[in-house]
Amino acid sequence: MLLILQAAGCSGTNPSSGSDERVPRLSVNHPTNVDLKHDAPVPPDKMLDIQVDFAPRNQAEFDNFMHAIDDKQSPEYHHWLTPQEMHARFGETAEQFHAVEQWLKSEGFTITDESYAANADYIKFKGTTEQVEKTFKIRLVEPQYDRFINSDDPAIPPQFVGVISRVEGLYGLLQ
Repeated sequence: MLLILQAAGCSGTNPSSGSDERVPRLSVNHPTNVDLKHDAPVPPDKMLDIQVDFAPRNQAEFDNFMHAIDDKQSPEYHHWLTPQEMHARFGETAEQFHAVEQWLKSEGFTITDESYAANADYIKFKGTTEQVEKTFKIRLVEPQYDRFINSDDPAIPPQFVGVISRVEGLYGLLQ
């Protein structure tokens, strides 16, 4: 479970279809200071390594707990939890984890690594640019010779808003 950074779900239009369809998007998940209109697309068959991170469950309770363990007046002051206790209290459920895993597989991605019931849960997977663009409703472009970036925050299915916090690997070096 990613405990430091959680992106909020928000809505946006589907840029690849040009429709007015509203889709939940993870905010602050792409570079915002680049003009993408004139950049070359990333080749559709380029293989990418991507990772999905999970959001804390019970966000308000998590925030209160984090405040309490730092508050000298709180009975919870410095009552640290083990990674297993943190996950049991604030991590995604096994059903949520496996639902995300099944969704990624159903989109044709290959799962390469995963971590569940730890302090930093994730699912790592591989797929082509074409799969990534279709699944996350983004466009990947090359603003520089050896780099790629995503055109928008990635879209996720509505049932994963508050479950998925971040999609990593949508910008970086082309290898």
